[in-house]
Amino acid sequence: ASATGATGPTGPTGETGPTGPTGETGPTGPTGETGPTGETGPTGPTGETGPTGETGPTGPTGETGPTGPTGETGPTGETGPTGETGPTGETGAAATITVGTTTTGAPGSQASVTQTGTEGAVTLDFTIPQGPTGPAGPQGEQGEPGADATITPAAAVADVEGTPTPEEVGTTLNQLLASLRAAGFLAN
Repeated sequence: ASATGATGPTGPTGETGPTGPTGETGPTGPTGETGPTGETGPTGPTGETGPTGETGPTGPTGETGPTGPTGETGPTGETGPTGETGPTGETGAAATITVGTTTTGAPGSQASVTQTGTEGAVTLDFTIPQGPTGPAGPQGEQGEPGADATITPAAAVADVEGTPTPEEVGTTLNQLLASLRAAGFLAN
């Protein structure tokens, strides 16, 4: 079989032929004429406002609503003026202190002071421990017959002044007893 040759170029498109004429539209029947609209008549006058009707009776009172929450506490008011100074009270009676019993306690025991009575009349009872026995002193010289005895004065002890406390009274009493022992008026 022989080979097919190459396709040749497309020829030019021919001119478009003329469009045929459109057929005629049939005639529409005639519409009847619309009658004329009549004129709008004038608005009539507004009638007078009628009288207000009587007020109806008041309805019953509704139930009381719940109590609202308590409001916050208001600020503290200013401090009022200071009142006048009251009259001075009467002068109280002076307290008295009476020394009651003085007891010698066992050697090495604690000294004690017991307070009895009232605030205005205090009584103090002392318990003072006995001190240890000291060593025997040297033999004294023979006194001359008929000579007057010599008294050795005790050491001075300060007076208690004002209204002393029980401790102050006890201290002063201990000093007095020590002074009397040192002077030989009390046994050790």
